[in-house]
Amino acid sequence: MKKSIISLAIAAGLIASMSAQAASDVKVKWFGFAQLTAEAGDGADLSAKRVDGSGNPDGGLVFGADRVRFGFKIKDGNVFGKLQADLNRKHENSAKTGTLPEIIKDIEAGYKFSNAASLKVGQFKTPLGMDFNTSGKKLDITKRGMEKGLVLERTAGIMLSGRKIANGFGYDLFFGNVSGRGAASATKNGALSGKDNTTVARVMYDMGKMMHVELGYGIEDNSSTAANADDYTVMDLGLRVKMAAMTIKAEYIDGQSVAGVKNQDETAWYGHFGYNLDKTTELLVRHYQADADAPGGGSTSLTNTYLGANFFLGSNRTNGRVQLNYVIAGGDTFTTTGTNYAGQAAKGYTDDTFLAQYQISF
Repeated sequence: MKKSIISLAIAAGLIASMSAQAASDVKVKWFGFAQLTAEAGDGADLSAKRVDGSGNPDGGLVFGADRVRFGFKIKDGNVFGKLQADLNRKHENSAKTGTLPEIIKDIEAGYKFSNAASLKVGQFKTPLGMDFNTSGKKLDITKRGMEKGLVLERTAGIMLSGRKIANGFGYDLFFGNVSGRGAASATKNGALSGKDNTTVARVMYDMGKMMHVELGYGIEDNSSTAANADDYTVMDLGLRVKMAAMTIKAEYIDGQSVAGVKNQDETAWYGHFGYNLDKTTELLVRHYQADADAPGGGSTSLTNTYLGANFFLGSNRTNGRVQLNYVIAGGDTFTTTGTNYAGQAAKGYTDDTFLAQYQISF
């Protein structure tokens, strides 16, 4: 019954959008994409197992879908909005603290006053994390990386932004609810308190398409929602350079009091190099390292090195894209009794893994 209601709502929305475009200057752009995946381990019975418990613990071949998304963007002069649904989630999935039910990824409405000031409200990604703020359909590799667990994820709130200021500068100022969807948050299952909030500031500079650099800082004040928890603070620095056929990226994220636990601190960084052999083929290597400090002392680490190839078979780089990755795991990984790596948020593969993905989009 609920699936039928959702289908009817989508059909009604399509009819309404076509009618609106015919009658006014309202511009509606529908979009969607699906990522079909295969994952296999490398021989050992713990192959392809991730620290977070997902993946393929028996080393066999598993098929699935990472993302199945559908939505629209709307623009009417300076007014804009967006809705993105996650069709991999059920309508019945309960909402995490501070956020809407998980089937809703983004829902926003805003007004652009000028390049220097654009205001929007709703639920969307907080402006911290260069790779995290890249659309899932434009990722260089098949998975989100280790640093994703340290960002403040999506939550509901308000954001003031500016772009192309003085030919290159930009900023974001976000204030909203605590981010229960974030792996580093202490608030996943708490009762939302109006006294608690998330604050994020980000500044950036773009030199055309050749270079992008950004610096972000965020605080999740969660002491009321999660009793006796420390505030979670996180800093992010990202750099992207494109020169002819080459792409170079690097990002570093430092999270303090992960999950609200004092002295439970984690960092994650990656270095990335990609090279386009031609318009249809890209080769790349990306190396991640995560380090976790335990509250009682001691530090552990985990590394994932992605060796990859992207094949662009459609009319653009996101449609008909095939991604192949081989992940080499290192650092403090599995022993005969479990894993030594103690990270609570910055997670990754603990054994070598092969990943394949086919993406279609419109």
